Amino acid sequence: MIQKNRQKKFSLILAIVMLFSAVGCSKSSGSKTSSSEAGSQTETTVETEASTQETTEKASVGFSDLKERDNDFLVNEDPKYQELIDAAIKGASDSYFKGVMTLATDDDVLLFGSPGAMSIDNSPADPYTIYEVGSISKTYTAVMIMKLIDQGKMTMDDTLSKYFPEYKNGREVTIANLLNMQSGILDYVNRADVFFKGAERDPQEIITTPGLTDEEFLSYLYAQELYFEPGTRTDYSNTNYHLLALIIEQITGESFRDAVKREIFDPLGMEHSSAMTTGDETSIPDPAIGYHQFQEGARGAGDIHSCMADLVTFDRALFGGDLVSVKSLMRMKDFKSKEYGCGLYSYGKNSYGHQGSVACYTSENIVIETEEFGRVYLIASTSDPDQGRNLEKMALYVSSYLEMK
Repeated sequence: MIQKNRQKKFSLILAIVMLFSAVGCSKSSGSKTSSSEAGSQTETTVETEASTQETTEKASVGFSDLKERDNDFLVNEDPKYQELIDAAIKGASDSYFKGVMTLATDDDVLLFGSPGAMSIDNSPADPYTIYEVGSISKTYTAVMIMKLIDQGKMTMDDTLSKYFPEYKNGREVTIANLLNMQSGILDYVNRADVFFKGAERDPQEIITTPGLTDEEFLSYLYAQELYFEPGTRTDYSNTNYHLLALIIEQITGESFRDAVKREIFDPLGMEHSSAMTTGDETSIPDPAIGYHQFQEGARGAGDIHSCMADLVTFDRALFGGDLVSVKSLMRMKDFKSKEYGCGLYSYGKNSYGHQGSVACYTSENIVIETEEFGRVYLIASTSDPDQGRNLEKMALYVSSYLEMK
């Protein structure tokens, strides 16, 4: 999960860097076939499956076509990308970044780097090395909700009382409020001392170790008062997305783990990704901190594990219009208070994405819209707890280059 103050700081920096960027995005082509036409649902399904397969193949072929630049970087040798690639490598070098990083467009993978990053088999990390991605998980949760809305199984205007009738404030909070971080519900992670006040266990132990049941979590939620009127302001709260995961489980009748696998991982061929899982990481965490153990309690808010190749596949599918409807994707990028959309932060006029921090892991997943390259995906992960600021500096190098193009 993410530390909200740090995220806001990075959002502000990127917003300043990109404020004057005039780049625009090449929009995804085509619209959904009308369901009123005979056979349209089948045709749309076939088209979506074909598009998803193509997206997965692009990611795989893209990485395999990269050529070694040095021990730390594999690069695309197309001349049109060289300045951008050089900017990314310089950013990593000058900021002393240690971890894995990927630069890609919808058509090509431009770069994979792993300076100082190792896998548990004592080999250099590769595009399939699995990291914990923390609050980047929220983008996946938002996609799951949008899929259910597209399927007519819920609406943005549903209130929490529909799903949690015992919650006295449930009539005031909508699904939209949760998605946009405008619920007024206390953050159970960053304000654990208040949320779990009176608990027999230390609040910090509750949010770092297994054992928090849904019943226990809800009992503390029901005891809390809203600290602002829903919809009147934006304030980051992990509780919003944990509640969304519980709602997904109610509607689908399956665990969040299985629902995400069925709706996202399996269709996209994301074989190195998981939700609510412990022990499948192949990266090396900081030995003093170790792997994240709060997977059940973090579901929906910070439980996804993934790798560079799978994250590229997910980004291409989502922002290319293959996971949710055009209307839902536009809603995800409708940044309330110019800050938070649905599982996405605004990083400036032409960029958006999410950061994630959990245990010793920090990750970034940023989409930058450009005229020259279309959508550029900058993705990075590190297991060094001191590398978060270096990761931010590296990202700024790339965004600054694109801003000047």
